[in-house]
Amino acid sequence: MKTEKKRWAIRCGATLLFVLLLVLACAGCVKEPAASTEATAPAATEPSGYDGAESPVRIDGGATLSLAAPVGLKYTGSVDKGYLDALIAAYGADHVKTGLLFTATENLTKNGIAFTAEALDACAAVTGQKYVKVESAPALDASGNVYRINGTLEVTRTNYGRLYSAVAYVAVDGKILRYSAYSDADNVRSLSGLAGERYLDVSETKADKYQNAVTLHGKTVYSPYTAAEYAQLPRFCTFVTAMSYNLAVYDSPSGGAGWEGRNPLVAMETVKTALPDIVGFQEVNQKETIGWDSYLADLAAQGGYTRVAGRYTTDNFEKNEIFFKTDKFNMIAEGTFTFKQVISNLKLSNPEGADNTIDSHGRTFHYVKLETKGTGRKVLVVDTHLHYGGTGNGHEEDDKVRRYEISALLAWLQLQVEEYPDQIVLGDMNAHYKADNPNNGGTRTMTTFLNGGFAMTSLSAKVKGDVGGTLAVSDRKTRSEYVFDHVLTKGALGAGYYTVVDNPNDVGNSYPSDHIPVMAEIYFLQ
Repeated sequence: MKTEKKRWAIRCGATLLFVLLLVLACAGCVKEPAASTEATAPAATEPSGYDGAESPVRIDGGATLSLAAPVGLKYTGSVDKGYLDALIAAYGADHVKTGLLFTATENLTKNGIAFTAEALDACAAVTGQKYVKVESAPALDASGNVYRINGTLEVTRTNYGRLYSAVAYVAVDGKILRYSAYSDADNVRSLSGLAGERYLDVSETKADKYQNAVTLHGKTVYSPYTAAEYAQLPRFCTFVTAMSYNLAVYDSPSGGAGWEGRNPLVAMETVKTALPDIVGFQEVNQKETIGWDSYLADLAAQGGYTRVAGRYTTDNFEKNEIFFKTDKFNMIAEGTFTFKQVISNLKLSNPEGADNTIDSHGRTFHYVKLETKGTGRKVLVVDTHLHYGGTGNGHEEDDKVRRYEISALLAWLQLQVEEYPDQIVLGDMNAHYKADNPNNGGTRTMTTFLNGGFAMTSLSAKVKGDVGGTLAVSDRKTRSEYVFDHVLTKGALGAGYYTVVDNPNDVGNSYPSDHIPVMAEIYFLQ
């Protein structure tokens, strides 16, 4: 990335140099005009005392949403009163202007340039685009110490997911003297991301800024927005629903278990009823003439999904498969790795001394790199099934293997962060998290994910439905307490809703698998 930025910077510099040389060459071909009797006005300069590190021009608090026309990103800037008053006194109010500049963030990042009009002008031949300049009259705020300036960038529907940057400026006679400082946290936003932030910015109690009762997934919560304004936010949001479902192998290599005497169609009905945007299946297999293939093919055709099958474990016990809504995503890439392969390739240390040989299957993780259609938001989705072998007391060695597998997955995911900072992990982790028992084997295992920057949607969701166990006991009619199945997020993603999709719809009101699916609604933020 640094090399690419340097290359763009060199090209932009070369473009400027060519233009300057052309101007100088042509200067000798033009007859020098007669000397003017009028004095040339000196170039405007900043007032003394404003050459320190702290800028007198700022962007305050990032962007807000403009829900009324023009729909878009609204930024508020501020200028120190002393600074602006001194310029007005020196040059006259008609000559001093304030406002905001907007540009697509990619114009900066792809070209490795600072956010100034001059830099964007110089690279216009390369970028093909420049910026939008919104002039805004300053207004003295209640404190009497600063002038406020506002500007709105109108955003069309096809650009709701696009990132834009903004800076405030002060200019004299068209020359910008000072820009506000620039940071990703304060200056970069997308309309859909900001709408997602505001949609999830709610409180369960009425207090402070949360004064308006609104409804989120059937639950009354409180928002800074009125109910009418809040109801508009979802149309600007980019969000996905993601499900994780362990289907139970149709036919195990050793015989027994699996689906003998059961009807897997009811498991597919569970998915068709919920119709999540993304589904991660575990324990998918196909043995000769029996297996999951035909059922999953029908689900893809009837549900509007693209089916992406991963590779089998080393012993052909199972594979993980990812389904995604064809009309919502484009697939950029996909693949499968075994944990042992990643551990070897990345030469990962083994601080707990995990005995990885007890993973007899050769467990895998399967991934797809997706881009949302229309808004262009990228997300990396991983589907996995960690080592089993028991958990908790008496199974400490198995827990160590699971944590080693998670460490391998986190190391691989970290290599993808620059291009895919937004990540979703689905799967059967064979680990039950107990917040009140930090020393529990499952808690320690899932904490490995938390320490790696992931959030468990079962904990982070603003509204939670069923948060009970995701395993059925041997009769497959009774749910245990254990939550082995998870939906996790990392990056600029927030969870609006999480639930276990309780589905006792097989013969005798039993569960169609020994696992019960979980689902979360996930919003893109920023």
